[in-house]
Amino acid sequence: MAADATQELRKGLEVRAADGRRLGTVVGLEGGALVVERGFFWPQRFTISRSDVGTVADGEVRLLAGAAPRPVRSEVEAPAVSEPPLASVRAHEDSGDVRVPLAREEAWPQVRTRDVGAVRVRKVVRTELKQFTVEVRREELVVERIPVQPGATDTSASSARASGMFEELEQVIPLWREDVEVVKRPVVYEEVHLKKAVERRTWTEEVPLRREEATVEEEGDTHSH
Repeated sequence: MAADATQELRKGLEVRAADGRRLGTVVGLEGGALVVERGFFWPQRFTISRSDVGTVADGEVRLLAGAAPRPVRSEVEAPAVSEPPLASVRAHEDSGDVRVPLAREEAWPQVRTRDVGAVRVRKVVRTELKQFTVEVRREELVVERIPVQPGATDTSASSARASGMFEELEQVIPLWREDVEVVKRPVVYEEVHLKKAVERRTWTEEVPLRREEATVEEEGDTHSH
């Protein structure tokens, strides 16, 4: 690489292989190597020797043919997670697409039937007073005393009275009266019909739903559209 091109190396430059494949972005310069990082959510770093740099122009670093990037491993690696091969990472980066799945919550109402209670019907007996007004009759004995004048012309009556003189007499005269007897009998005065009816109403409620959105933050000399 030319000496003036080495002086132009800086952070933020895009690194491409000799065939034009994108390898990542320069994030540092350590000694005689470039520290390149690629990947958005799971970034990986590797180093490229300065001697493998071909040209630096238009914000890009083009490597020489046969350049061999060397992965940079952290001091403490999780034993269960292995770094994917460099070839697979290149294939993902060369496609130029980074797919970020965004999730959102959806909701729909479900109608369920449940018991809300019961209606119990029973008959109870209540007593109320009702007043009747009825006219009744009865016989009473009316005693009238009529004086008889001496020398009355009614000889037959006088003789009849004279014949019974000084004799004891007892006569029974029946008297009657009307009494009221209340007769009760059950009658059906009303019927109670029970039936169930379905009432329809509109149910409205606001339900909070979550959704994910992607925000892109640019660092360094990036060009996004």
